Amino acid sequence: MQQLTIQNIKASSKINGQALFIDMPLPSTPLKAQQWEQTFCSLFSLNATNQEWGADRYQVTLSHGSFSCMMFIEWLCEAIWLEPIGSNENAHDLYEYLFNEK
Repeated sequence: MQQLTIQNIKASSKINGQALFIDMPLPSTPLKAQQWEQTFCSLFSLNATNQEWGADRYQVTLSHGSFSCMMFIEWLCEAIWLEPIGSNENAHDLYEYLFNEK
């Protein structure tokens, strides 16, 4: 698995509609998915709550202060993406928060 850094996450990120997709290889096991999420959270100073598993999807709420989003890792469509939570948030705000506040 590729080492996660802010720089390679930023280089792999693209906005599509209301979501920020991270075009990186998917974690190969549930344990690696949780490790990926933990590393992501530590890089961006986020807290993870409400972890949920489905047949082919892992989703978790990420937050820091008033900022929050959902992270999805889905094996069926082979994608990792973030969606902002809240009607006043959008994918551009999410991108700005992650990559321009550092």
